[in-house]
Order: sequence, then C-alpha cells, then structure tokens
Amino acid sequence: MSRRTLRLCEVLLGLLCADLVLLLVTGSRSLLPPWAGVAPGAVWWRAVLVGLAALARFRWLAPWPRRLESGALVLGLLLLPTLVHFHIGGGRINGDGLSYYVFVRSLNVDRDFDLTNEYTHFGMIERWDLAQLTRTGLRRSIYSIGPAIVWTPFFLLGEATARVAAGLGAEVDLSGYGPDHRNAVALGSLLYGYAGLCLVYGLLRRHFPERTALAAVLLLWGGSFIHWYMVWQPTYAHAASFGIAAYALWLWDRDRGRRDLWGYAYLGLVLGVGMSVRWQNGVLLLLPGLELLERLRATGRGLLRMAGRGALLAAGAFVGASTQMMAWKALYGEWLLADPPHGADFLRLDHPFVLETLFSSRHGLLSWTPVLWLGYLGFVPLLWRRPRLAWPLFPLLAVMTYVNMCSGDWWAGASYSNRRFGSVLPLLALGMATSFEGLRRLFSGRPQLALGMLAAPFVLWNVLLAEQARRALLPRDSVVSFSRITRVSTELLSGAVGFPTTWPASWLFAWQHGQPPSRYDRLVGKYLFYRQNNLGGHVAVDTEDPALLGDGWGRLETRDGGRGRAILGEALLFAPLDVPLDLDLRLRGLATARPGEVRVAVDGREVGRFWVGAGWSEPSLRIPAAFWREGLNRVVLESAEPGILVGWASFSRTAGTR
Repeated sequence: MSRRTLRLCEVLLGLLCADLVLLLVTGSRSLLPPWAGVAPGAVWWRAVLVGLAALARFRWLAPWPRRLESGALVLGLLLLPTLVHFHIGGGRINGDGLSYYVFVRSLNVDRDFDLTNEYTHFGMIERWDLAQLTRTGLRRSIYSIGPAIVWTPFFLLGEATARVAAGLGAEVDLSGYGPDHRNAVALGSLLYGYAGLCLVYGLLRRHFPERTALAAVLLLWGGSFIHWYMVWQPTYAHAASFGIAAYALWLWDRDRGRRDLWGYAYLGLVLGVGMSVRWQNGVLLLLPGLELLERLRATGRGLLRMAGRGALLAAGAFVGASTQMMAWKALYGEWLLADPPHGADFLRLDHPFVLETLFSSRHGLLSWTPVLWLGYLGFVPLLWRRPRLAWPLFPLLAVMTYVNMCSGDWWAGASYSNRRFGSVLPLLALGMATSFEGLRRLFSGRPQLALGMLAAPFVLWNVLLAEQARRALLPRDSVVSFSRITRVSTELLSGAVGFPTTWPASWLFAWQHGQPPSRYDRLVGKYLFYRQNNLGGHVAVDTEDPALLGDGWGRLETRDGGRGRAILGEALLFAPLDVPLDLDLRLRGLATARPGEVRVAVDGREVGRFWVGAGWSEPSLRIPAAFWREGLNRVVLESAEPGILVGWASFSRTAGTR
C-alpha cells in the first residue's frame, strides 16, 4: 500500500476523531456538514466510521511489521462504544463531583481558592459543613485539589470551544459552568481512566502473553467499578487516580534497576501529583523507596549516591504535591494538616474494619466486585513464579488495602463498590493475570473439571426449582414468570448459605452470633451513631422487616393505637457500635396481659430491668460503656410474663459522650 494512501487514511482518521471530540464536548456542534446531524444517535455512526478508519490505518493498510497488535487494537476499538455510552447515557457533575469541579472552575476562571461563588451557584452554600468560614475567611473543602490540576487542560479545551463558538455568533455559556466546560472535564476524566487501562495492559504485556494481558484488562474494565467512574460519575477523582497510579506503576516497572537521577525526580513528580489527586496515593512512594533500599543492599556501597536519588525523588514528590499544600494554606492557613479535613478520627490506623471493608453489602470491595478475588488470590502464585516483580509490590498492596480499611467511613459514602480502591486496581490486575494462567493450566489437562463447572449452574438451578415445587412456592398447573422463579430461587439460596460474595465473612458471622449467614447482609454496615446515614440510635421493632432483630420476637400486632412485637421468652436485638459508649436505653413497651419485668442483658451480662405496665410507656435504663464492645452487641430482652409488646428501642449517648 502506498504511503500516500496511508497518509490520506491518517488525515481522515484525524478529522473524524476531531469531529467526535467536538461533538462530545459541545453536545451540539460538529466539523462535518449539517446533514451529518448532531442528535444523540449521530454519535453512533461517527464511532463506527472512526473504528473503520482505525482498522484501515493500523491493520488493513499498515505494513505487516508496523501493524498494531490485536490486544492494543481491541482496547482502542472498545473506547468507541465507551464514548457513545458517555455521550448518550453517562453522567456529568453529581454528588461529590460538585466538590471536585468547584476547584477547577475557581482556579481557571477566578484564579483563586475562594469557592464561595461556586458553592452558591451549585446551591451548596447553606450546607452546615460549608456555612462556617475557616480561619483564613474562606469556605472549607474536604476534597483534594489534584483532580482540578489534571483536568485543567480539558477545562481549557471546553473554554476554547465555547469561545470559538461565541466568536462565530453562537449563544454559549462562558461562565465556566456551561456544558462545554462540564463535558470537557468529564471527557478528560474518562480518558484518564482509559489511559490507565492501556497502561495496565502495557505493564502486563511485559510479563504475560498477549491473550492473558488482554483478558485481565478486559475483566478489570468490565468487572470492576472503574467503568462507572469513567462514565457515570466522571467528575469524581477515582478515574484520574486510577490512571496516575497505573502510570506510576508502569514507569516504576519500565526503569527498575536502571533508573537514573532524573528518572527518580520524574517518578517522584508523578507520585506527588497522584498524592494531590487522592491523598492515600502517597503509599505508592513505597515502591521507589524499596527500590532504593534494594539497590543499596545489592551493591553494599554508594550510600551518598542513594541519598541523592532519594532526595531527587522527594523533591519531585514535593513539587507534585505542592498544589495541594497551597490549597490547604489558602483554605486553612497551614501548609500541611495534622489531621485530614474530614476530622481527627477519620483515619485511625489502629482501628481497621477488615471484614466490613471487604465483604459488607454496604459497598464491600469483594462482595460488590468479586472478580477482584482473582487479583488478591493471584498474588500468591505471582510471588512464587515472578518474585522479582511481585515482592516489591506485595507490601504496597497490603499497605494500600490496610489504609483503606482504616478510613472513617470504610464504605466510602455513596460509593459504587468501594471506590477508594481505585489505585489498587493496577496491582490487582497482575494478580488477575496470574490467576488466568493458573486456571488455564488447571483446565488444560482436566476437561472433565471444566465440564463439571459448566454443568454446576444447571444442577443448582434444578435443585432450587425442585425445592420451590416441594414447598408449593410455584403454581402446580399454570404459567410462571422467569423473574418470579429467579427471585424465589435467590431467596432460598441466600437463606441457606448467605450472600455468596460475602463468604467467608457471613459464615464467620453465623458461627459467632448463632444467626443464619443471610443476616450478615442486613446487619453488618449499620451503626447506631457512626458517621453518615446512621440509625440515630433508633432500633425499629414495629416494622414489617426489622433488620436489627434476632430470634424470639412474635408477629407484628396493633394494640391501643400502637404497633409492636411480643417478647417470646427471650428476644434478641443487635446494637451495632463503632466504639463502646455510655448509653441510655429507652424502650417503648405495653403489657397486653399482666404487667411485668423485662430483664435486659448485653452480651450475656445483665445490665438492669424495665417495668412494663398496661398502657404504652417508655421506661429507660443507663448502660455504662464497660458493658459494650466494638461491633455488633447482642441485647437480650427477657420476660417471664407473656404478651409484653415492644414498639422500639432507642439508644442515646449520655452527656459528655462524643
């Protein structure tokens, strides 16, 4: 194929890409003639044309030695439906994304850190946590500045498209809040996440065959939360954080053992920027730090040279993180904060939430994203088969996981899966690739094992269907919907063995508390008082589905204008606490037969008694902190008199308790 044809193809591809980017940023403008259209559906055929042009340039017309390898081509082509998804159904600024976006707008439009006008524009100014001024007279922010820094080129792209359109006579929003700016920033975040996937692929290709590397990256993309933060919530920090962590890991691996002085400075700069995007990315400094120690140990000399490299690494990290320090200085009057702006107790390294962070139905990492089991378990054979690669990464994986377990809200707020592990995903991709290798070896000589695993879901389906028929949960001689069959089958399976992706935590819970493993899903992750969305100390008994009740309760009934459940000898309720506290317990109760006493025990120790009379009453009892423990507490209400109804139990912290 002639070079002229190849260049023509490149020009066409460049034009189509530029037109697609313009349409994604503006939502309504195009480089193509008007007949091409700019409706949401028009992005589909544009993506198809870009894909065909890319195939022509990198596969059909390219000389054989210069053709793009299949894995890289597949990743490139998969970007196109992702962009279509982003344009037609994706999100822009929502949730915490508002608090990240205000920084990029303030830095590029107002040239300052004063977020008052941005908070006012988004209706946030009256929020209790933003209403008070800091000591410097500005509004506070608990969010990092780094996303605004890495989004700035895309914000300026949105500014450029808006100003060109305004110069051509169009009515556009030049305030920095308009669609051009929002779309450009969101697109930039998507591209950072996509670049991270490509870098992970490049890293894996150095150590694994192409098919294995591609399979691991595709599973990471489709089976984890990264796509969500590329498309649905792109103005969060997590896609950019993933991209920078992947780049840092890619750089570290590429130059390991031959990194020069400026290589350390540059890696430090990348890691410093990563720290300003997500502060816990500072843990990534372990990688070059361990590398320096290893080089010193291997040579046994050159301490001064190693110190110089370490100084350049630290200097690069300082420069990269300096924007965050400037933001803190402007907002709080301090270059470095002694505690996170969330609060002094937000990160407690002596208080990890191990099982909750990994397995709770409240955004547990492995319960929401079970494919990451392959990443963690794959590190075991990785340490054995590729020790030079794995051993420096293993402490990094362990520390990053542990730090995320110690976060104040270990569930990461209104997260999809556990988004704080975004920077851990590049490490887990190595474990996933190793798991694929092991599974291929396992099945290659054992076709009967593969056949058995293929048949297992069908056998399970039949067993659950038979159980429904046995219990008369299916109509005996009529039609039934697929949704009903699957719903009842799921309930039967969950009731018997719990939520499978919460294993083994749900089994440990069942053994510890004498409850079915399915109760784990509804109990673990709730708190009486801890952080946001807590129960406010209130345990409802008078509801159709009371999550915190155990055994020993009667059916729901209504008496004297109130609802409650009877204590059947001994009735169990759970009181989930973050730390032991002095608490007052108030009980709403009614004696339907004879008045009587209700004995109260916490974790097997009696703490006092209530007297319940003929009318609804609310007696109270003080329970010192010594009776409570961290986590789920078993509160047993025991009554010798039948017919004692309880409507609710309310816990309140005593005066002086935080």
